[in-house]
Amino acid sequence: MSTLSREFRSRIRGRVTRFTTEDPERGAISLEQVIWASIIGAAAVIAAGAIVAIIVTFTSQIPTG
Repeated sequence: MSTLSREFRSRIRGRVTRFTTEDPERGAISLEQVIWASIIGAAAVIAAGAIVAIIVTFTSQIPTG
């Protein structure tokens, strides 16, 4: 086995060990994060709706023929 592959395996093994043993609550989502995400999502939907409404209003004013 080459030195490069040994170093790679050692590095990967260290990363896996670090991720599985360090912080058991790593990646846990709090209620506050869920609330903020839903607020931001609702704001994005409202903003997209407003943009669509503005575009439809302007396009309905374009004279045809």
